[in-house]
Amino acid sequence: MSRFIFLFLIIVSLVISSASCQEEHKKIPTLDNSSTVEQVETQINEFAQKLREDVKDLESYKKFLQTIGELTITGGEKILKMAKNEEEQEKGYMFKIAGLEMLTQNDRQTENGINYAQKSEHHEKLKTLIGELEKEGKCLSLVNRLRFQEFAQGLNKLYQELTPEKFEQLKKDIRLWVNKKPAPFEPIEPLMIVVQFSESEELSKKDPQVVMKTIQELIAFVNSAECTISEEQKKETVERLEGCSRRCVGAELKLYGKTLDDQDFNWEALRGKYVLVKFTASWCGPCKSEIPGMLKAYKQYHDKGLEIVSVYVWDKLDDVKHAVNEEKLPWFIVSEELTEKANQPPQGKAYGIQGVPTMLLIDKDGKVIDTEIREQKLQSRLAELLDKK
Repeated sequence: MSRFIFLFLIIVSLVISSASCQEEHKKIPTLDNSSTVEQVETQINEFAQKLREDVKDLESYKKFLQTIGELTITGGEKILKMAKNEEEQEKGYMFKIAGLEMLTQNDRQTENGINYAQKSEHHEKLKTLIGELEKEGKCLSLVNRLRFQEFAQGLNKLYQELTPEKFEQLKKDIRLWVNKKPAPFEPIEPLMIVVQFSESEELSKKDPQVVMKTIQELIAFVNSAECTISEEQKKETVERLEGCSRRCVGAELKLYGKTLDDQDFNWEALRGKYVLVKFTASWCGPCKSEIPGMLKAYKQYHDKGLEIVSVYVWDKLDDVKHAVNEEKLPWFIVSEELTEKANQPPQGKAYGIQGVPTMLLIDKDGKVIDTEIREQKLQSRLAELLDKK
């Protein structure tokens, strides 16, 4: 429960809505009538959802961050006072840290986004708190997660300045994170960072097989004595990495599954055409933002040999049907829920999907020719392939 709410608070602080809120919704709870940890969590969560509706521009967004950040810190302190065990104590620190992260984001908020170089008193308090917990050996899983978060913040710059030498160092750093105890994540999560970096143009133009080689190298590491995760985790991680290898550039994709009318999806019927495959979900905001570009591409290139297949993973059938009808999607739709009901393995797992949207471009022979082909890259690549027809 607490981990869900903790994540919700972080996620909700990044979302701006255009709706307005009623005055009675704005009364900040004092938490005085909360006698249990669960009641504190529920009060903060419910208030955050209500206040979120009032966010319509940058100023109201900053006010939202300030209000929820302060309330979350207060809730964390209350939980720490009533904590009866280590689990409840960790919840209290989780809320304090979440609040400080929101206030830090608010300190750095600018018209153009977030300025990470901008100093923040709340960030200094956050660093001090994390350092104290680390020194005292408290909540180390939480501390390790935050340390990894610090590490990850520098990865965007590294990606932009990537060289083969820096890539080798990244792989060494990630191996250390995989072995970190207590682990703040599933082992596949840091390893997928390496896979994503291997897909960069800087590396792939030097070696078209770099992604497949990287995955094979990671699998060898996971199976080795150097990797200290459990045997069960090793098996699961290798399966996911093998799934990623099935969607690398050059791999032959073999989609299957059930369409929304519970019929078998015929992948072979699409041979001889270019196919855009999108692993998606009805609840995914970034997935929805891709739809206008996909509709444009479909209208422009369908008659020239383009097909599109949306595979809805981690999703309810009714939600998928509603989303497809609402967006008026004219292409093939595959439901993972119906696929699993037909005793076929979930394709999200079969292809190592870690997040949505994941978009692939398939050539006439059924082989992957582009990965993460989104937005402008999609339009330019399709123009290159099909505008001459």
